[in-house]
Amino acid sequence: MIGLFASTIISYIAYKKQALTLSGAIGAMILGTGIFFGSGLYGSFLIFVFFSTSTIFTFIKRNYKNEIEKQYEKSGGRDFYQVFANGGVGLLYSLLYSFTFNPMYLILIGVSFAASNADTWASELGVFSKSLPVSLRSFKKVPKGTSGAVSLFGILMSFLGSLLIAFSAIIIITIFQLNLNPFSYIEAFLLIILGGILGSMIDSILGATIQAVYYNENLKKETEKAFEEGKSNVLIRGYKLINNDFVNFTSILLATIIILLLCR
Repeated sequence: MIGLFASTIISYIAYKKQALTLSGAIGAMILGTGIFFGSGLYGSFLIFVFFSTSTIFTFIKRNYKNEIEKQYEKSGGRDFYQVFANGGVGLLYSLLYSFTFNPMYLILIGVSFAASNADTWASELGVFSKSLPVSLRSFKKVPKGTSGAVSLFGILMSFLGSLLIAFSAIIIITIFQLNLNPFSYIEAFLLIILGGILGSMIDSILGATIQAVYYNENLKKETEKAFEEGKSNVLIRGYKLINNDFVNFTSILLATIIILLLCR
């Protein structure tokens, strides 16, 4: 009930501020309640840090980003699918933690939100790079906002986003004296940072290879949108069923699996 109450208030405020669509607000209520039920204030605090900072950065220099965001499949408030694409993996490990109290799941929850935060910071702040990003597919400079492209500034923002979640995780673990045995605080801290960066890089690789990218004849540029003003865009690479939400969820999940295997 506490999780539902808190999630409802936060989701409502985010909806009124247009950070979430109506479906996104409903999804955030479900996600927030589930994470609080599974991992308590630990998971709830991490998702709050991720969502609050990402939302703030989304609205920074909005006018500058509007032209770039025309390439994105979705822009503006996050919808139901975007909410679960970024938080669904964290919910999964939170529920597993509630049944087992295995410290490994605390680290994986941290990794999941570090990966979400790293990727979001890289996308929202990376566009302010003075240099054009480089495509991981062609290794050539491409326009800002291109799927699967990275810049040094974007990578730095990715690292800082992951660092913030790792730092937040250790603070909550320390305050509430959560059991991390056999991991030390330093090990957990480094694993969460590493997982976050891995998630962001995997996201870029998948975006450059298998994510659906289309060509808009009117705009004369690439886009993630299958349709524009009722007209179909031409698929030029990737697979139609693999959109940005799928890539986000998959990259986060793969990052947690890699960290799990590394610990094993």
